[in-house]
Amino acid sequence: MANFLRDPKNKNYRTLAYLDPCGMQLEWRSIESLRSLPIDVWILVPTGMGVNRLLKKNGRLSDTWAERLEKFLGLSREEIENHFYKKTETLFSDYTSIEKERDAIEKSALLYRDRLRGVFKFVSKPYELRNSTNSVMYHLFLSSNNKTAVNIGNDIVKKFSK
Repeated sequence: MANFLRDPKNKNYRTLAYLDPCGMQLEWRSIESLRSLPIDVWILVPTGMGVNRLLKKNGRLSDTWAERLEKFLGLSREEIENHFYKKTETLFSDYTSIEKERDAIEKSALLYRDRLRGVFKFVSKPYELRNSTNSVMYHLFLSSNNKTAVNIGNDIVKKFSK
């Protein structure tokens, strides 16, 4: 998509895309490839279904899960651990307690929004998709370099968030 939009013969095209990264298969570098392009992108971010499930409560991320999070978020393992885990030194200085932050789903949504703002000029307020037990499963964002598009996206989110 990025290559198509970068081609000079396609300079008059604007694109609306919907990205649903099944199993967090979308890599951050794919998002970055859309920088400065005439594209409006709805992105369904699996904050509860994906990111939160891979973050172990005790901080012991498997290499496989850490690699998936790194690719999806575009961050290093250390940055991920610092963002989602709280380290507390105990009375014994040789031991540090590591615990997942309580609001990891919300933190992942805010982190992803902030990362999107580094690529696109405008990012909508997120729409939360919840399951039957009212747990947040996904956050839906509209990202664009067009302010009007995101204003419309915010109106849509507001309408359906009632």
